[in-house]
Formats: sequence, structure tokens, C-alpha cells
Amino acid sequence: MTERRQLHRQARSPVWTVDLVMPGERVVDRLRRSVMTSRLVVRAGLLAVLLVTACGQQAAAPGGPPSSGSPAPEPPDVAGADLVPDEHPGPFEATGFVLQDASHGPQLCAGAVAESLPPQCAGPDLIGFDFSSLPAGSYESVSGSRYGTFVITGRPQGEAIQLTAPARPAGPDERPRAPEPSFASPCPEPAGGWRAVDPARATEGALQAASVRAQAVEGYGLLWIDQSLVTPEEIAAGAVNDPLRYVLNVSTTGDLAEMQAAVRAVWGGALCVSVAARSHAELISVRDALSESDQSGAGSSLLDLQVDSMLGQVTATALLAREADQRRLDERFGAGVVRLSSVLRPAAR
Repeated sequence: MTERRQLHRQARSPVWTVDLVMPGERVVDRLRRSVMTSRLVVRAGLLAVLLVTACGQQAAAPGGPPSSGSPAPEPPDVAGADLVPDEHPGPFEATGFVLQDASHGPQLCAGAVAESLPPQCAGPDLIGFDFSSLPAGSYESVSGSRYGTFVITGRPQGEAIQLTAPARPAGPDERPRAPEPSFASPCPEPAGGWRAVDPARATEGALQAASVRAQAVEGYGLLWIDQSLVTPEEIAAGAVNDPLRYVLNVSTTGDLAEMQAAVRAVWGGALCVSVAARSHAELISVRDALSESDQSGAGSSLLDLQVDSMLGQVTATALLAREADQRRLDERFGAGVVRLSSVLRPAAR
């Protein structure tokens, strides 16, 4: 569940966190719509993992004492795996999806790629990139658009990249792969397995009401569904839409019992309430602060911002970001709150 804010000319991107659901829209449909428009493509079996679980003993009566899930996950190390060393002079390279259409020349996609036909995305212009000079079959052409995945060598020139060597098609092992998110419930499975405590209140309407209740509780972190209970056969039969087969997950930085009571007042299905690393409100505040400054202390303007409520982080991408830029972010927001990454990396020699 990631909320992304892209800057400059970036295409609009999805909201993974479950904000207030539109009137008449089922929560599960909102989640499915968000996932399907994201660059993180979740397989059907995992998509069922997205709703609300309030980590508590399944047999516990509504309002009973919850048992917390695992501690909030440790954010990944931000010591510089995606950053350029402070004194590195270049050359630089980047591997990514390049798109050219009727509205602009070649651009290196720096954020979400809309999986339309042709695809849509945006990012820094590539000065000196020419699709016609590339091998036949290394890119696709659809409705006047050209696109493919390439290795780019160059230097920043303003908010663009000036190529210093010919681009080449990326090999299978060089293509960037987004990590597959896990939406498994962090709570231990209760005795007797996950099951509804009040099947009459395990409905789509109750689920929507639960999402509203959860987000109104101070410290709210994230709401998602774990549908790992659903077998492939049940998915094929349409059980993916059965709230009785959901484990509703809610995380919070506040009081677990308060969150459980709020959700249990309307939701009778399986529930897991767990500890969030940071609240959704805190992460949104950090993201907005970065968006307003549009610099974040990085050496170049930000191209992409994401709220990753699962890890309790805001992730930011800049054209060229150095290790010193990450240190400045840590000083400003606290260690691990913002994870900075660079589009351009030191070129392999």
C-alpha cells in the first residue's frame, strides 16, 4: 500500500492506502482499482491480501483485549545502496523504461508506468537518445509511441540527461524489478484458524464502515486485506469477493485496544490489529513538506514521492542524489523516515 505523489510532468499515480471510499464503491473494488493501476502488479492470489486485519484473538468477543501482531517492520537500510558517493565525478548510468510519444521526445520514466497501450509515464528528457539508431526489436511502436527498457549513460543537464555514450537495450538481468509486496497478516493465527466472529457483520457494507472508523482513530497507519486464505480454486469461482474469507488488517501507532474496539463495532469478520512504524498522517505531513520544497535537500529536484505505509517511510527519487543528501534528510526528519534514491548511479566500469 503505497501512496505516490509524482512531481513535475509525472503521470498521475495510484493511491495504495485506503482513503475514504467513494459513495457506492466497495472497499475491495477501490483496492483492486488502486493495485491494477500501479506499477506494482500484484498477482490475483496476492491481491486478496489487501484489506483490514485487526490483530486479535479470533475468538475474542468484540472489544476484548487484542493481541498485537509483529512489531512494525524495520525499514530497509538507507546507508547509500541507491545513492551516489559524495565525491563521485561520473560517469553515470541509469537502467529504465524509455518512452517517446506525440507530446514529447524520449524520456526516462522516473515513477509509475501506466499499463495502458501505449504505456504512459514521465521523467527526465534524454538528450541525444534516438530510437531509430537502436536495434530492430529492442523497442515497441504503438499508436505513434515508442518505448522499451534501456541502459543510459550520461550526465545531468538541468532536469534532463545528456547522453555521453550510445544507449543500449537492457539485458534480462539488468531490467529493474520492483519488489513484490507482501500483505500477509502480521498477527499469529488464532486457535481454530481465522474466522468471522459475527458472520452477519462480515459484509461489504461493514467493511466500508470499518475503513471509515479505522481512519478516524488517532495513530491510524494502514488498512489492508489478507486473502491468503482463498485457494486458487476459490479465486476462480469468485470467492475473492467474499468478505467471510477476508482477514481485515489495520495498523496503528496508537492504542491497539482502541483501534480494535472502533473496528469491531461494525466489522464481524476476521481481524488483525498491529503496530505501525509511523502513522499515515505523519507520513503524509513529511511527503507534503518535501513536495512543497521540491528539493528535500537533494542535489536535484525530486521526480517522484511515495508514501510507503507498510514500511512507515516516505520514498523520494531525484535525478542525481548523493549520500550527503540522505544525511541531510535524516537530520531534518529523523533517521529512516525518508528514503532517497537516485535515478543516475555510478556507471559500471
